[in-house]
Amino acid sequence: MHLFPIRFLIFLSVCCLIFSCGPQRHLQKIQSEASCIQKFKPVFNHELYQTSVDVVGKHISGLLLIKYMPDSSTRFVFSNETGFTFFDFGFLAGNGFAVYRITPQMNKKALIKTLRKDFDLLLFRNTDSSRYYAFTDSNQVYHAFPQSKGINYYITDGDCRQLIKMQRASDKKPVMEAFIFQDTSGGSPVRISIRHLNFNFSITLKKISPLAPQ
Repeated sequence: MHLFPIRFLIFLSVCCLIFSCGPQRHLQKIQSEASCIQKFKPVFNHELYQTSVDVVGKHISGLLLIKYMPDSSTRFVFSNETGFTFFDFGFLAGNGFAVYRITPQMNKKALIKTLRKDFDLLLFRNTDSSRYYAFTDSNQVYHAFPQSKGINYYITDGDCRQLIKMQRASDKKPVMEAFIFQDTSGGSPVRISIRHLNFNFSITLKKISPLAPQ
């Protein structure tokens, strides 16, 4: 005679587990404008960053040059202090992408794809306003831009005055988050932090100094 209460408690426990694990629990969809986040888009003209990469127990350090090109593309060139290039990527107009150079050790399809998605998020690419939507948890607003796979989020305060963080997410959960830090003078970020949540992979960028245009 105790089977019904036991089955009910099991059913209730399973339901609570399912809904508590949902990535968007307690969030409400709201009306917002996609253009709100564009003021947070970082400006890279000709910037050099001290770069630290940690991936699955291995550490790489060097210099990352981010340069806006005359053809409206943006180059990401990562090299060590002696000038050896790890990779040279081009983020082209119209959301195109090119690999100009990469070491054999890093020439892995999955790694290139991951770095491209990370830097796409940082550059505010693939922010198609026609697919945009937003929701809130009463403290933060999640500005969502669906991608071919997953969703890019730009998370702001309620009034869209501060960019709190950026996220890449699968259909079920966040897989990566990034933070950009500006100084009071504005311009390009002085520090950038990228952290993957599903495996040990992080990138930290610290701006060295403004470079004269070349």
